[in-house]
Amino acid sequence: TFTEVPKDVTVREGDDIEMPCAFRASGSTSYSLEIQWWYLKEPARELAHELAISVPGSRSKVANKDATKISTVRVQGNDISHRLRLSGVRRQDEGVYQCRVSDYSDDETQEHKAQALLRVLSRFSPPDVQAAEAVSHIQSGAAPRR
Repeated sequence: TFTEVPKDVTVREGDDIEMPCAFRASGSTSYSLEIQWWYLKEPARELAHELAISVPGSRSKVANKDATKISTVRVQGNDISHRLRLSGVRRQDEGVYQCRVSDYSDDETQEHKAQALLRVLSRFSPPDVQAAEAVSHIQSGAAPRR
């Protein structure tokens, strides 16, 4: 089970972000666990739609069509965690970041996934209207200093 999953986040261009991902295997045996971070260009909704209309046998090909592996960490044990750190994010970094945990302990490899969407706002996008109104209200209400 995941003990920490990435959450959807919206940041401004140039900001630094961190996405956590931690997994704990149940049971007392020692496992061979691998954690991978993937970048998927298109948001999850479109991806789910594509999976639904694709032929069952070609599922994995469709899911990885626009996916890029960023990093891999492998451990022996029951716990694994790996934070994805992105510094100075750019508009083209926007998309879905997926944490995949593979459990190689049984005969059959099990894969667990958690993902989050990163939205990147332009550094110069206008502040929202409410904030602008609040600022002008404060400025007009204060007496000028002499």
